[in-house]
Amino acid sequence: MQININLDEEMARKLAYIQQQTEQDVLEVIQSSIEIHYQQLQQQADPLAKLKQSPFIGCFQAEPDLAEKSEAILSSME
Repeated sequence: MQININLDEEMARKLAYIQQQTEQDVLEVIQSSIEIHYQQLQQQADPLAKLKQSPFIGCFQAEPDLAEKSEAILSSME
């Protein structure tokens, strides 16, 4: 796909700054920007992916079959 755009001065300045800092050409900057934005939208659309990336996953230690035995464990605590 071919895209032609006109940038205002502020956007052109920001693009030049990004190019200078990353040493990427315009195509690389646009491609990486699209990829970053795409990933952000995908995370919002997929709550499970968001949960998997959160610090919540893996913060507990327990028996591997805890879910299966939860009722028995709870009963034994009464």
